[in-house]
Amino acid sequence: MKDVIICRCEEVSLEDIEVAKENGLITSQEIKMATRLGMGMCQGRICRTLIDDYMSDQIPKGMLQPSSLTVHVPVRPVSLCQLAVKEDNE
Repeated sequence: MKDVIICRCEEVSLEDIEVAKENGLITSQEIKMATRLGMGMCQGRICRTLIDDYMSDQIPKGMLQPSSLTVHVPVRPVSLCQLAVKEDNE
């Protein structure tokens, strides 16, 4: 069960998250910084809900902090030619 991949983009497994938790990391943001969870191509669109649900089951309700993970739009390189063509069409 520990070999279940939570973050496909960065190949972060449940075991990686549990190791981070055993090292004292208790928030989604701390686990993200330690494991790169949510930092891949999808920017957390897939794994964010998984880690939030997992952490809410692991931490006593009084200590639970709202998730500070943000979803970022993937950025793709755009060539200067593409920008020039777009400006000419406007």
